[in-house]
Amino acid sequence: MSREAVVLGGQPLGDGRYSRAMTIDERLSTLDELWSIWAELGQAMTDEQWRRPTRLGDWDVRSLYSHAAWWPTGLSMLVDSVRDAEPTHPTAVALLRDFNAPDGIANTLRDAVAADARENAVKHSTEQLVEWFAGTGPRAIATARRLGPVVIDYFGVALLRLDEAAGIGVLEATVHLLDLHRALDRPPEVPAAGLTQTAAILAEMAPPVEFIEVATGRSASGLFPVLS
Repeated sequence: MSREAVVLGGQPLGDGRYSRAMTIDERLSTLDELWSIWAELGQAMTDEQWRRPTRLGDWDVRSLYSHAAWWPTGLSMLVDSVRDAEPTHPTAVALLRDFNAPDGIANTLRDAVAADARENAVKHSTEQLVEWFAGTGPRAIATARRLGPVVIDYFGVALLRLDEAAGIGVLEATVHLLDLHRALDRPPEVPAAGLTQTAAILAEMAPPVEFIEVATGRSASGLFPVLS
């Protein structure tokens, strides 16, 4: 039996392999497609649509958009943070599990992140927000393609391969694109590659036995959410 097949207390002993069959170019192409959709929507939305409420607490569409638009800028920072070191986390899944632990930064910084999105929504013009998706993001993706799967400093909290960081970017763009579509009363039309990659990450974050039993209707365990 392989090491990846062994589980302890419902958790895999390995660190996940959702990403192993996908190249960095494939991930970056998915990210590029998602960000182009964000840019198109930002250019097309009316003033009334920018003010609509979302399902994310007190965020309106503009706050949601400003939060999502940070990621293209974030990638431009990551490609300038190459490190000659081993990753602290072998996969995006391993890092996201740590982030979403009870004492992880997804929980401890939740209020600060929400406030930052609201502040940036006021601070930046619509043109600036759209430009992050339309200009900053594509330039960072081009640099990432040249670098390949190098190790980068992930915003001062981890060392991660660039292809794994791109996977987190795909997840962020996909999940929040669904949030945006719901706020705009649009059908959830998201690129298939984004949905597939995001679903794979989320499924792998869950304890496998519990996930299988919940997914097949054999358990009513409070497994979800695995990420917030």
